[in-house]
Amino acid sequence: MFSFFKSSKNKTSQKGSSFYHRENLIQTIEELNNLLNRLHSSETNKSNANILFQGIELDSINKKNLENYFGEESFILEPDSEILNHTVYYYRIVSGNLRFLIQVHFIDNQFMFASNKVYSDALLSVNDKLKVVKQITSKYFPDADKETIMFNLKDAKGNILFTHDHVYYYINYLPNNAINQKLLKQYKGYKKIDAAQEVSDTLDRLI
Repeated sequence: MFSFFKSSKNKTSQKGSSFYHRENLIQTIEELNNLLNRLHSSETNKSNANILFQGIELDSINKKNLENYFGEESFILEPDSEILNHTVYYYRIVSGNLRFLIQVHFIDNQFMFASNKVYSDALLSVNDKLKVVKQITSKYFPDADKETIMFNLKDAKGNILFTHDHVYYYINYLPNNAINQKLLKQYKGYKKIDAAQEVSDTLDRLI
């Protein structure tokens, strides 16, 4: 998506697996449901342009072509969680003082989410953040207020682009595709188990 860094794909120093576990944005079913519910949220702005990830149609992203899209991955994570068949590919990119950590999520080998974390050697400066925001507004929401840095956009296909600004700046991409519609049904009604209730139930079974 951001052409201003495509000419520089140098990787940063290696990170351990614990780093990528922490960076994973979908660690629980609760987090997965919170994400998927955005597909049917009415609190979005319409984008007249198709939402793309790194210039690629969201419904065209697949594991087979990942290396062609992004080069060699920095890490492949297979989270140990209740979410079945979940795999995350990470890519770390440097452009000048800017750093980008891309994570591309697959469930059942089908693309379901991507995120681009934007940061720098220190806190992300206002000017650097505005460079990113300018890219989003010019491509997807040219009518946005000049002060807007938070976005929640939906294109004609129902794909979602939303941002999160907390220490780092995240641009997130959620496709309205078959796997995400399946997951909405599969995990519908899931409720997080209360820790105290879990202990009580275990004692009831064992004693």
